[in-house]
Amino acid sequence: MAAYRSSLDLVTIPNNAVAPVGPADVGVRRLERRGTVWVRLDVMERGPYSAEHSHRCELGDTFPVGDETWYFAGAHFENAGRWRVTVRRLAPGEAPPVVDESTAVTGWRPAKRQPFGLLDEGQLQALEQGLGRPLPWAYRDWLSQTNGMQPVEPQWVPGAPFTLFPGRPLLGVHPEYPAYDLLAAEREWRVGKLSTDFVVIAVPMEGLLLLRLKEPRPGSVGFLPKDLLAGPGTADAIAWRERQVITTSMGWSFGDFLGRLTPLDAPGVA
Repeated sequence: MAAYRSSLDLVTIPNNAVAPVGPADVGVRRLERRGTVWVRLDVMERGPYSAEHSHRCELGDTFPVGDETWYFAGAHFENAGRWRVTVRRLAPGEAPPVVDESTAVTGWRPAKRQPFGLLDEGQLQALEQGLGRPLPWAYRDWLSQTNGMQPVEPQWVPGAPFTLFPGRPLLGVHPEYPAYDLLAAEREWRVGKLSTDFVVIAVPMEGLLLLRLKEPRPGSVGFLPKDLLAGPGTADAIAWRERQVITTSMGWSFGDFLGRLTPLDAPGVA
C-alpha cells in the first residue's frame, strides 16, 4: 500500500492508513461508490485532551479539523476494497467549491448485476448434496440472497481474459435452465476435467470461473481458459489443469472478486 501524499492544503489517504491532516490525524473508515459517493472519516485530535470525531461526507462536504475546515475533494478506486481519498483545506472564509463527481471520482465503478432471487436453507442443502461437498460460507450466504446474478452490462475483472454477459451469468439453482445452473455446470464442465477442489460458478465464453474449496487460498476465485479443458480425465491431466488456474488477479475471496468486477467500458480503471 502506498503511503499517503500530503501538501500544505491537500492530503491523499489510502485505505488502511491514517494520515496527518492539519492539527489531527485522519483515517478513512469507509468509502462507498454505489449511488451517492460518500466517505466515513475519523478525525483524531492530538494532544493531552485528544478526542475522536466521525464524519460522513459526500463530495464537497466539509468537516472540522481542530480550528480548520477541510472538505472531501475526491477519490480514486482500484476496486471496491482498494482506494484513496483526497481532502483539501479551506482558507478562512473560503466557501467550499462545487465538486464534479465525473472528474473528482475516478477508476473502478460498480458493475450492474441483477439477482435472480432467494434460496432457502433446504435448497442450499440440496445443492450441496448434489455437489457432494459443502460450499464456503461467504459464497453460500451470497447464493442465499441472490441465487446467482445476471450481468446487466458486459463486465470483467480488469486485465482478466474473460467477460460476463447477460447470457453468461454467475450461476445459481436453476434446474429448469441448465445454462444458469450450478449442478448442470458441475456435470458438464467439472466432472472428468477438474477435481472436487473446485466448483464452477460461471461459464463465460472464454473458459470457466472457479471457486476454490481447499488449500491453497480456499474461497478464492480462479479462471481456467477453455482451450485447456480438452484432453483426458486422468489424475495427471487434472493436476496439470489445476496448476494452470489463474487466481492471482481474480479475487482472493468471493467478495473480493465481486468487488473487482467492472463494466467492460469503464474508463480510467487502474
